[in-house]
Amino acid sequence: MTEVVMPKWGLAMEQGTISLWLKEIGQAVAEGEPLFVAETDKAEAEVESPASGVLGEILVECGTIAMPGTTVGRIYSRDEWAER
Repeated sequence: MTEVVMPKWGLAMEQGTISLWLKEIGQAVAEGEPLFVAETDKAEAEVESPASGVLGEILVECGTIAMPGTTVGRIYSRDEWAER
């Protein structure tokens, strides 16, 4: 399992908001593929998947504020997903 975290863009970033998940739970995702859109007070950007596998959990829903480093989702390998 790989944790998906809210990135920290710059030293001044204190929080971000997930504005859109681009994948749904159970969908396959490739490493480097856009996974969700995050907003700060200064920018909006797509956040890439840190690993390939299946999006198994969304821990922070759209519209929710998260601090940088917060786990917002989890990606499971296909084998881990099949065992669930």
